[in-house]
Amino acid sequence: MTRVLTVALFAVLSAQPGCRAKDGENALPPPTGSALGAPSVPELSDIVPGGSRGPDAKAADGDLVGTGTLQAAAEAQLGPKSTGVIAAIHVEEGDKVKKGQVLFRLDSSQASLAAEQAKAGVQAAQVNLQAAELDFKRTEELFNRGSVAPATFDQVKARYEAAKAGRDQANAALSMAQKAGADTVVQSPINGVVSAKLKNTGELATMMPPTVVLIVQDVSSLELRARLPERALPELAPGKAVRASFPALGTMREVTIKRISPGVDPRTRTIEIVATLDNADGKLKPGMLAEVHVPTGASFSHGVQSAARDGSQGRREN
Repeated sequence: MTRVLTVALFAVLSAQPGCRAKDGENALPPPTGSALGAPSVPELSDIVPGGSRGPDAKAADGDLVGTGTLQAAAEAQLGPKSTGVIAAIHVEEGDKVKKGQVLFRLDSSQASLAAEQAKAGVQAAQVNLQAAELDFKRTEELFNRGSVAPATFDQVKARYEAAKAGRDQANAALSMAQKAGADTVVQSPINGVVSAKLKNTGELATMMPPTVVLIVQDVSSLELRARLPERALPELAPGKAVRASFPALGTMREVTIKRISPGVDPRTRTIEIVATLDNADGKLKPGMLAEVHVPTGASFSHGVQSAARDGSQGRREN
């Protein structure tokens, strides 16, 4: 009897934790998943102005569309021709510069001292040459009369030739010193605009490795580089006119293909075209996004006429 009661009591005690656990589970709210909803994926048209422009994109009018970037037709990254401390920078970012204009200077005190020393060396070599020449002429007269031994004459002649070589060497040293002084001045090689100023007065600029102090770009004309799907090749040729639109400005221009890349990019299956745009008004900027529309039929002439019509209407309204 005692054994039966013990077994029954053990069974009751073992069942209580399970009941409590079950009661606890019943007390919890039913699972409903995460409180945060699934993230929504934005459309590409919401991110990139003008909608999706993949390598195989087509415009509504049937034109093939590709994207490109504007680049400066000419760019000069200017550094020093010798190592030294920047003494002065005469321009700021955004300044227009002319070809040959002085942009910055290095400290030229050491170069000036070297040039003065070279000038003194030229003067000393000139004096030595004059003395050697006078001695040579006198000895030559005596030698012709038979009053000087041939060995003595040869020694005097050798000193005279050495003096002439010394003068030439001094002149070369002076030219090198003057060139070193001229190398402390850096001029603009092109007409353009200072697009970047990377160093300041007082900083060290080295020739090797080269230190870029200023970047000058010629933005009077820009180069458009755009990639188009390779299936556009039958429609592409140097000299053909295409349309380039600039979403940032809301404008469109007709451009002429200057050259076509000789190869197709095997990763993107695209071909690169290059065109030149006049930028006399300065509205277009290097690095600006461009969309290139390649006509596949009569849509090009219709689009150009529409753009011209819109432009003339805007001028009449103004």
